[in-house]
Amino acid sequence: MLGIASRYFAGRVALATAAAVALGLFTGMDGNGHIVMFGTIVLGTAAAAFALLAGLALSLGDGDSIDRERAHSHPATPAWWPIMGAIGLGILMVGLVVDGFIAIVGVATMLVSAVEWTFSAWSEHLSQDQEANAIERKRIMAPFEIPLYGGIAIALPVVLVSRIFLTSSKNGASWFAIIVSSVILGFAFVVYAKPDLRRAIVASVLVLGGLALIVGGIAATARGERDFHHHGDDKHHDDEGHHEDEHHSSDEHSAPTLDAAVVIR
Repeated sequence: MLGIASRYFAGRVALATAAAVALGLFTGMDGNGHIVMFGTIVLGTAAAAFALLAGLALSLGDGDSIDRERAHSHPATPAWWPIMGAIGLGILMVGLVVDGFIAIVGVATMLVSAVEWTFSAWSEHLSQDQEANAIERKRIMAPFEIPLYGGIAIALPVVLVSRIFLTSSKNGASWFAIIVSSVILGFAFVVYAKPDLRRAIVASVLVLGGLALIVGGIAATARGERDFHHHGDDKHHDDEGHHEDEHHSSDEHSAPTLDAAVVIR
């Protein structure tokens, strides 16, 4: 009977093989044959690596884990770190195409989610008391989490909103600011009027708003800033041109200067 590891790697072998075959069939007639061949080789190598791992798992007697009975005594608590890691991966993929700074943000997001996820998994196996585990995790991570997330919560919206303002037109930026401010004020009034509102609903709204802001900021960064026309510079250039024209006309009507000396006899 196949164990957990064998089934996992066998599924990855099937997925990588199917992806390699599909890539070769759908893009094999392309003019860029070397790119298609490169992608097929990568997927084929991944399938071979997963097949090797599946064979090792079978040869070592892959079976049920001895820690499975302890899973009920150490239940896992819900966490946002997998979702955060997935968002970081998406930001990284977009940044590799659009801008290097966005790629750096994606890598930083993935690193933070990996560290948080690691400490969460460590704290869950300290004892069977979930509250004590949470207190121990907070004691270690709070000195780092509070300044980090506080700085991100202040800096990230400012940067993203500034990108959106610089991309939008003058009237569009004004309407965007009015609409977003009205939505935030309305949501704050709802939370104040209904204090018994479920925390899950509030958290979901905040997460969706944050995702919308991130997507809008990335799209605005990819589009670039709008063209700014400085009226003062145009006036300055016009004045310079006017003075040059006056100087040129005065030179035309003035008497020519003689460099050679005039001798009167």
